Amino acid sequence: KFVVTASDGSLAIATDKFTVAGGSGDTVSKGTLIVEGDVKFGPSNGRTFTVAALSGNTAISGTLSAGATTVSSTLGVTGDVTVNTDKFKVTASDGSLAIATNKFTVAGGSGNTVIAGTLGVTGAATLSSTLAVTDDFNVNSKFTVTAASGDTSVAGALGVTGISTFAAEVKL
Repeated sequence: KFVVTASDGSLAIATDKFTVAGGSGDTVSKGTLIVEGDVKFGPSNGRTFTVAALSGNTAISGTLSAGATTVSSTLGVTGDVTVNTDKFKVTASDGSLAIATNKFTVAGGSGNTVIAGTLGVTGAATLSSTLAVTDDFNVNSKFTVTAASGDTSVAGALGVTGISTFAAEVKL
């Protein structure tokens, strides 16, 4: 069944299964719409949304706004990645990472990492270079070094296997 209403330019096919409204230009399909070519939206001088029929590649000129989204392969992003206004940000130019603006940062060029809060490690830690401590050093209150003076306190036995040199007297 094919119906054309001439007064407003409407077209209806098979009892309103597919309708093009003349005045508004709205198109309604009450079933599966199969398109065997590219799909393009927007003005002819600058399409804003396109889907290529052969590849499925989709180009969107504006902002994509969606609910939960699943990406089932690699997500390639050429610009910065920002989540919830800089709560999590990866800078495209150098790969730097920042969480909560400056609470946890990794410099992309060097790998230098800054943690604004306390670092808690429950497993073993392996350091393969110098450990620099700018404040007091405390190992379970048994071995302490006071940063301002260098005073060192050892609660247990001190075992020395090499030569010891003392600049002042030793008191026992």
